[in-house]
Parts: sequence; C-alpha cells; structure tokens
Amino acid sequence: MATVKDRLMQWLDEADAMEKHAETMLNAIAQRIANYQDVKSKIEGHLQEAQELADALQAYVETRRSEDTSGWKDSSGQRVAMGQGLGGVFAGNEDIKREITDISCYNLLIEAAAAVGDSETRAVCEEILHREEVMLDWLKKYLASATEDYLDQEENPSAQT
Repeated sequence: MATVKDRLMQWLDEADAMEKHAETMLNAIAQRIANYQDVKSKIEGHLQEAQELADALQAYVETRRSEDTSGWKDSSGQRVAMGQGLGGVFAGNEDIKREITDISCYNLLIEAAAAVGDSETRAVCEEILHREEVMLDWLKKYLASATEDYLDQEENPSAQT
C-alpha cells in the first residue's frame, strides 16, 4: 500500500510528464496558428514558460526522489500511459482543456504536499498553479472575442477583423 508521500511523488512525476506533453502540444498549436498573431504570441510565451516549468519540475522531482529513502521507483510506464491518455483529451479546445487539467493537477499536489507537511513542494506547486491560472484567465477573456471574430470572418470573408 502506498504512503501519502509515495502518492505525492507519483503525482509529481505525473505532473512532470504532463508538462512535457504540454510542451509538445503548445508547440504544435503555435505552429498551426497563422491568422491570430496575438494568440500565437501568447501561446509561444506560454510554451516558453511551460518548457521552463517542465525543466524546473523535472529537476525538483529528481531532487526530491534522491532525498526519499522509501525506495520509491521511477515509473516511466506510468508517464507513457498518462501521456497517451491525455493525448485524446485535447482534441478540441486544446489549450483550455490543458489549463483546466493542469490546474486540477496542481491543486491535488498542493493538498498532498500539505498532507505530508512538505511546505517546499507546496510552494513550488502554488507558483506553477498561479501561472496556469493566469493563462486560463487570459484564454477565457480572449475566447469570446476570438469566437466573435472567427464567426464574423465566416459570414464576411472579405472583412478584416
């Protein structure tokens, strides 16, 4: 039976895999966007941030794992399975769905870190959560105007939006 600390380490590892998956997905989205330069710029900025977060999170997980003497094993099979499972989730509004998934993940990690008294892990996850919430807020605000612009272009292809 896994301890709370074991579960926290597993979830941190899964968050690491999630951030790596986000890098791939954001890169693909940024390459596809042509008509919305402000969105492309925001996605590219978030991609840079996601890459930095993934690198930092991986280093942090490795540090925590080396400090852990419980014998917790690296679960690369779980990373692959999680990456494959998440692949189908992002078929529609990819970035919004990813942000919601990330926010849920980091909320769980914050609670798990609190449960084991790990204030350092909690602080790291709270910082990442804040960045994800900022991106989601931007997406929610932008989505309405982007949808309206898109529909206007559909009705009036010659109109500049």
